[in-house]
Amino acid sequence: MLVLLSGGAWAQSQDDVIARVNGADVVTRAELDTAVYMTARQRFYHGRMGEQRLQALRAEVLGQLIDRRLLLEEARARNIKRAAEVEARLLRRLRRGYNVQAMPADHRAEIETELRRRAAEQALLETFEAAVRSVGTPTDQDLELFYRQNLDKFTTPPRLRLSVILLKVTPSAPVQAWRAAEEEAMQLRAKIETGAEFAELARLHSGDASAEAGGDLGFVHEGMLSREAQQAVDDLAVGAVSAPVVLLQGVALFRIEQRLEAKVNPLAQVAGRAQGLWQRARADEVWEALLQSLRAEADIEITNSDITATMIWAQKADVVQ
Repeated sequence: MLVLLSGGAWAQSQDDVIARVNGADVVTRAELDTAVYMTARQRFYHGRMGEQRLQALRAEVLGQLIDRRLLLEEARARNIKRAAEVEARLLRRLRRGYNVQAMPADHRAEIETELRRRAAEQALLETFEAAVRSVGTPTDQDLELFYRQNLDKFTTPPRLRLSVILLKVTPSAPVQAWRAAEEEAMQLRAKIETGAEFAELARLHSGDASAEAGGDLGFVHEGMLSREAQQAVDDLAVGAVSAPVVLLQGVALFRIEQRLEAKVNPLAQVAGRAQGLWQRARADEVWEALLQSLRAEADIEITNSDITATMIWAQKADVVQ
């Protein structure tokens, strides 16, 4: 990474320019390759990418680099003042990442200058984005409309109140141990069906943490249970006991204590959450609209038609063959 910050690495030539914005060379091949490499490391770790996937990633990263230049120009045009505390935080993080103090003295000053430039630009971008995304609070009408258009976000999912008796079996135990646990579960189920108390049997036999509470697991919703447990209780009537269910931890019996249907919560009850979701959605809309406008108004030239073909907003760019 240190080589990328050397004087030669930042030099541009006409042959190395990948993209120009408003007549200025803004992305070189070296910068794009570096950004793609860093993004791939963060996103795919050590996984290998095919050529098609790599080309798509190059197009995505190039779009991000162009957006960055457009946003920097717009922030400066609007005379946005970067937050000093943000810049200082970013500079500290960059210094740690590059371990500047361990570098030779004759190289340290050059690197420090570049890191300060990067920190200043990123601080300006973060300050600008925060200002754009500051959308205020919604009117009552806006909030009501958002609530009605997104009722799924304010709906409590169906819930079950369950009890369990878990006969624990070590995963590595022999088959005979698992069969014995299933037979014991069947015997306990037969006792319950002839009048024995589920809760009392849970206290005596269950290895689950809920045993002291008579096996009461409280309310659960879809996604909280394993696939096997969910299938066992899906069609179970309230008060009924499931057949023995083999789980990773052992063999279980489930009983449905109560079923609650999905419920749409009234706006008055979820107003705070609704406002937060509205602000996030509105901020995303405003930010994306700004990007679309900047791209449409800018003179963007991309010198690689293969990359342009896979860019989401390639139709906004003037491709140079």
